[in-house]
Amino acid sequence: MKPGIKTSEMIVTLIGVVGGILMGSGVLGDGQWTTIVGGLLAAICGGSYTMGRSMVKGKEAIGAAQVQAARELAKKQSPES
Repeated sequence: MKPGIKTSEMIVTLIGVVGGILMGSGVLGDGQWTTIVGGLLAAICGGSYTMGRSMVKGKEAIGAAQVQAARELAKKQSPES
């Protein structure tokens, strides 16, 4: 698996979070709704990336555990020389 920083998902997330921070701080607009939407954008982008990445890592860990279990089972079933 690629390191998180090298994925396209991370780049898109960073753009969303930075855009949300800029909107929330008033750099890209000074209205009340701009601030609210900016905060939500930053939170949703960061949270969705974290959730998605943890799901991928969890599935990878399950797959590695299944491979290891299959190897151990094959060792037990193979005739000893």
